[in-house]
Amino acid sequence: MTGDVASAVRLSVPGKVILMGEHAAVYGRPAVVAAVGRRLAVEGDLEWPAGKAESGRVQLDLPDLGLDEEHSWGAIDEFTGRARRRWQAFRRGEASFRPADELSALVRIAVGEAVTSLPAPAASRLRGRTLGLRLRSQLPVGAGLGSSAAAAVGVVAAVRALAGSRVRSPDELAAIEAAALEVERRQHGFPSGIDSGTVLRGGVLLVRREGDRLRFDDLPRPEWLRGEVEILDSGTPGQTTGAVVTAVRRRYDNEPERTAAVFDRIEAAVESFRAALRDGGPRAAAAAIADGHRALVELGVVPPAVARRIASVEAAGGAAKISGAGALEGESAGALICMLAGRSAGTIDGISGLEPVNAAIGAGGLRFESRTVDRR
Repeated sequence: MTGDVASAVRLSVPGKVILMGEHAAVYGRPAVVAAVGRRLAVEGDLEWPAGKAESGRVQLDLPDLGLDEEHSWGAIDEFTGRARRRWQAFRRGEASFRPADELSALVRIAVGEAVTSLPAPAASRLRGRTLGLRLRSQLPVGAGLGSSAAAAVGVVAAVRALAGSRVRSPDELAAIEAAALEVERRQHGFPSGIDSGTVLRGGVLLVRREGDRLRFDDLPRPEWLRGEVEILDSGTPGQTTGAVVTAVRRRYDNEPERTAAVFDRIEAAVESFRAALRDGGPRAAAAAIADGHRALVELGVVPPAVARRIASVEAAGGAAKISGAGALEGESAGALICMLAGRSAGTIDGISGLEPVNAAIGAGGLRFESRTVDRR
């Protein structure tokens, strides 16, 4: 970038795990979730174009994806609008779900939705300048650790901050959350909103739907939660989150009573895990995890190969379950939440080769680390 820097921001966003309640939460049931201490960092700056004849641009530095791109504001608007129209057709039942498949799609859509969320004068000023964004992530993609939610929240928050929004006001956080949910919809179809809400707030949370809104309440963080709950990465699922969520929706449409009964079992496991956090202890938590796992198997989101890994944990006296969407088939299903009864993962057949995700459970949420704004 060769113009004069007008504004700059640095921020970071955590990942997340769903400790209990995935899939059922999309249908109004509660979930227990937590932010995790692996973070995505966003650096952004806004510059005046180098010459009066030049128009503003959007420059994206995405080293984790091996990308360094430049787009006109018009191209960003057109790309975002096309993704929005595809999703609206899907919502109306006129087309199957089809997310954009370009590697930088989520970031470009997040820029576009952030600008759309701004008041018209602020959006117009932004388009007259050159926006630069650099993303660095510690979160593996496709592991159920909220990489897309972190990117959506981080990019939306950075763009709005550079446009002059009040970064820590409740209204601003609500605007970030709403725009990030729109980004997630373009990528996943019908997300619950839990992922973006969790990485925004941080902590360990009980999430419940009240009408058309989600309510997030803080939960206790007993010492055993950090000491006995481990996250292992079983590998990238063979299907996208959107594909798995759509498959569950199809099952619900075809077998509503049977699927609702599975959701009832997941909700019961959520309540048991919540009670364990309050005063039940790790043995009660492990029992809740085992109950949740069995319900997810019946829902069809735990492939047999992954179920065998979890069976090896249970044979060793522990408990485990997927965290996130899971998978419909294949050898992997993303993150696994494990309680290993004092054993190390390396000593248990079936999971000894899995990569541990060394991240504290209950990390802080969206964090602005520096910000300067030129309001000219």
